[in-house]
Amino acid sequence: MADNEEKLEELNGSGEAQTDNGDEAESELHGILYGGEYSEYGEDLGAEEDEPAPKKKLKTFADTGKEEAAENKKIKTMTQKRVTIISIVAAAVIAAVVLILIFAPEIFKGAKADELPVAYEELGEVREGSRRVLIYEHIERSRIQKIEVKNEHGSYTAYYNNETESFAFEGLEGTPYNEELFAQLVVSSGYSIIYDRLMPGDRAELSEYGLDPKDDPAYMIITTRKTEDEDPVSYKLYIGKPSLTENYYYCMLEGRDIVYVLEQSIKNTLLADVRSLMTPIMTYPITDNSYLTDVSEIQLAKDGKWFIRIHGQTEEEKGEAESAFGVTIPFVVYDPFDYDASASRITTVLGQIINMTGAELLEYNVYDVVKLYNEDGSPKLDEKGDQDYEYVLKEEFAKKYGLENPAYDIYYRYRDMDMIVSLSEKQYDENGTPYYYAVSLLYDIITRIDAAKLTFLEWSLMDYLDKPVFNIHIDKLSEIEIKTADKRFMFTLTGVNDDLVAVENAYTTRTVFKGKDPADKPNTGIKNFRKFYQTILTIEREDFVEEPSEDERALLCEIRLKFRNGEERSYKFYSYSERRCFMTINDKGEFYVLRSMVKKIVDDAVRLMNFETVDPNAEY
Repeated sequence: MADNEEKLEELNGSGEAQTDNGDEAESELHGILYGGEYSEYGEDLGAEEDEPAPKKKLKTFADTGKEEAAENKKIKTMTQKRVTIISIVAAAVIAAVVLILIFAPEIFKGAKADELPVAYEELGEVREGSRRVLIYEHIERSRIQKIEVKNEHGSYTAYYNNETESFAFEGLEGTPYNEELFAQLVVSSGYSIIYDRLMPGDRAELSEYGLDPKDDPAYMIITTRKTEDEDPVSYKLYIGKPSLTENYYYCMLEGRDIVYVLEQSIKNTLLADVRSLMTPIMTYPITDNSYLTDVSEIQLAKDGKWFIRIHGQTEEEKGEAESAFGVTIPFVVYDPFDYDASASRITTVLGQIINMTGAELLEYNVYDVVKLYNEDGSPKLDEKGDQDYEYVLKEEFAKKYGLENPAYDIYYRYRDMDMIVSLSEKQYDENGTPYYYAVSLLYDIITRIDAAKLTFLEWSLMDYLDKPVFNIHIDKLSEIEIKTADKRFMFTLTGVNDDLVAVENAYTTRTVFKGKDPADKPNTGIKNFRKFYQTILTIEREDFVEEPSEDERALLCEIRLKFRNGEERSYKFYSYSERRCFMTINDKGEFYVLRSMVKKIVDDAVRLMNFETVDPNAEY
């Protein structure tokens, strides 16, 4: 260290950097960071003691002109009272100066337009432009191979992956990170601007700055990439205590006995928990609308049991449905029953589960990989013939976050990728805001996610379903039959679009509805028949209901539809209460509909056959 000091004294120009009392070596920033002795007031206050020698400090800015030294004048005290008054005034002045220096350093910093920062290039410092000096060379993002960090939160390493040509964090490969914070990490580690320097008198003095080895200071190691022309270079920077105002941090480069002062931005990067740098996304990020067509399965389990399973139809399946029934149904429920899913509701579910992101990352590396074996002890192989594995949540995390028996399990398949997220029971923070603990199998992390982002978890089964009972294009039907205890209507349909013809053969001998209404017989055209069909389409499922026994129900109405591909469906409506009808489709049912809806269908059929205008929007 003595050699270093001699070399730096030599670089300073054989003492030109300091005046007799060392005042000019004290920069304004140094005074803010370390405090200082205001010796110029000593004689004014009648002090008899010698001023302590200032700490040895390196120049940060070069003097470009010489100022005439002001002549100190002693004030002779006449009475103790006068000294006391002057002391109070002087103390007030000192306090004001200190406050100005603390809260408005920029007023004094760089006050001289021609003042230039000093770079001790012989020691490895690097001048960057005309106003900045760096501890070491500027290492841009394109040159960084890895950044290793050790701080009070633990250790982490960000490295450049040559295969993916992108950066990743060890143990968190694949987990997205906050691009803005990562950019700040690159700047904090690769662009070390010197704000001030000082040289401790001995190693023991380093404890004042939190930089003694026994203090176990935080550190950062930045390593450059190997190229054809350059071998990798590493720099290790120790990070000690913050300044009194916490605007700066004391740092020391390994191999260089100089304490540097760096700006506080390192607090959010080099001194941060690696989890704060990550974006806790739970599922594979989808940046376009492909999830509307490429999600083939959606499944939700509650308390370990399947609650609902939904199938997203392929383009071929959608085509078959459209050719058969005249509608395109993107999603269908197949467990616990077979019904059409509500397109708008499923879109809401998809919007909440794709790109599912937590409020904060809590844990990572949470799964153990366990090899699977057959009963005879031989390795169990997967469908490709490779060793089969099972991922098991580590017991410590399962207990800590209530995930031993998850309250919810969400699964969906996007293209050829399986997404699985398990969630705890609902939790509440100190403000009463509900949230869940969630674990992602894909990214091997646990996060906290706001309950407001997963509202579908509390839906009933009915909320997932398409409410209309009939969802079929009229051109795909060949027969519509409606039967009650005392009425029967049988319509045969041919043609499509404007050429559609409906012939009734049961209620009357024969009635034909086609084309426009003739002038002498209104309401015989196909338009009135289409309005009648709209009445059929308005009937909706209301809610689940327990299936009544055979002796508790009486058949009120049956509607049978025959499609042009030969398939048939039977819809039966049974008396359940004064307002409700229990409904079945092909003799399977779990819903009720309003009794008034069924009555309107029959009443409108009578109106149609009496050549009265049918209004599907009229009251039941």
